[in-house]
Amino acid sequence: MAASCGKEPPPPIDTAAINLSFRATYGDETLVLNQQNYDYEGKAVRFSKVNFYLANLAAVNDDGETELSEIRFIDLTLTHNTAIDAAKGTVISFSRVPVGTYKFLKFGIGVPADLNKTNPSDYSTSHPLGADNSGEYWEAWNSYIFAKIEGQYDEDGSGDFDGNDISFAYHTGIDRVYQEIELDNNLNLVAGETTNLDFELDIRQLFTRPAGSLIPLEPHDPNDQIGEMIIIMENFKRALQLK
Repeated sequence: MAASCGKEPPPPIDTAAINLSFRATYGDETLVLNQQNYDYEGKAVRFSKVNFYLANLAAVNDDGETELSEIRFIDLTLTHNTAIDAAKGTVISFSRVPVGTYKFLKFGIGVPADLNKTNPSDYSTSHPLGADNSGEYWEAWNSYIFAKIEGQYDEDGSGDFDGNDISFAYHTGIDRVYQEIELDNNLNLVAGETTNLDFELDIRQLFTRPAGSLIPLEPHDPNDQIGEMIIIMENFKRALQLK
């Protein structure tokens, strides 16, 4: 029998699956968009949109990093319109992750500089940075919008949302506010099994200034809010927690 000159195929790698769920809260309350009111320093606030980009997601162990995703768009607006759906959150899934014990997860909030140099026309329509999400790119900044939090504020304290109230929109972007986060988790992946990891994003914490008060929701110029941008993006490190 003639000897084969081909290389032996590498042995199969045992893999597992990971589901990551993202649920928004306001303090200790589950966040329900467009319906439920929350206390904002004595006046009512109602949220209508919450989304953000999750980048360079990787699980890390002594052997290095296992990349899970380069970029994902996490749109909680789609899943937080009823209390039941909000409790489930937004779920993203990864299959065929090599088994083993991982010390922590690392990821970025926003779009890293190498990708932020691009624009929606550089991608397929359905790509997270593509035309389906062209509303997440702001030409005036030459940047993707890293996160959006929008809603209404009962400025006159009437208890009703009417023409005297404020619609607010805090959008973040530009390279300098991109945040990198590491979360300890001691994740043990077992072959053929699925591990569920639940994240909570506290919107009240996102809007809390270093001194402890909340960011004012009065009318503002969305092109001139770098101070608020920095606060919100830096607060992701405290506000987004693995439960």
